[in-house]
Amino acid sequence: MKKIIQFIKEALQELKKVTWPTRQAVLKMTLGVIVISALFAIVIGIIDIGLTKGIEGLLTWIAERQSSQSSITDSANSPIQVNPGDIQVETTPAQ
Repeated sequence: MKKIIQFIKEALQELKKVTWPTRQAVLKMTLGVIVISALFAIVIGIIDIGLTKGIEGLLTWIAERQSSQSSITDSANSPIQVNPGDIQVETTPAQ
């Protein structure tokens, strides 16, 4: 128990030697941290939006290329397909 009391006394003596910042200095440093954090958040947000749009554009471009290439190869390799609306019949009146 004596060791614990001795430790607490020494800790309190060391805390008295500490030079604490003034209230105004703490407020200025806190404001600085908030401003810098906000700036980093904005920069990271802009980078995130840019990367997201860039990747979306790249994926869209790749999908369009694949669909255009697959439609070209599909039409070259597929058999002829006739839909019911494609057929037109002309009739002439009986004489």
